[in-house]
Amino acid sequence: MKNISEYPDLLTVKEVCEILRIGRRTVYKYINDSVLRSRNIAGKYRIPKISVINFIDAINEDLCYNDNGDGSDALHQD
Repeated sequence: MKNISEYPDLLTVKEVCEILRIGRRTVYKYINDSVLRSRNIAGKYRIPKISVINFIDAINEDLCYNDNGDGSDALHQD
């Protein structure tokens, strides 16, 4: 698997699938739900790499915020 820095600045749906290790339908859902920014160029979606990086950062922040270090979820304690 390539490092994200090795990908071009504008990504195809296939490249986003590779980077995030998710399916094509999920990428299109994220595009339609405006989770990932995109542009339709010549009938094909292109996703800015920075949008994918921001998405990954948001997931990491959420995981760090919800992890209290003992394996339990800080927001869902019983």
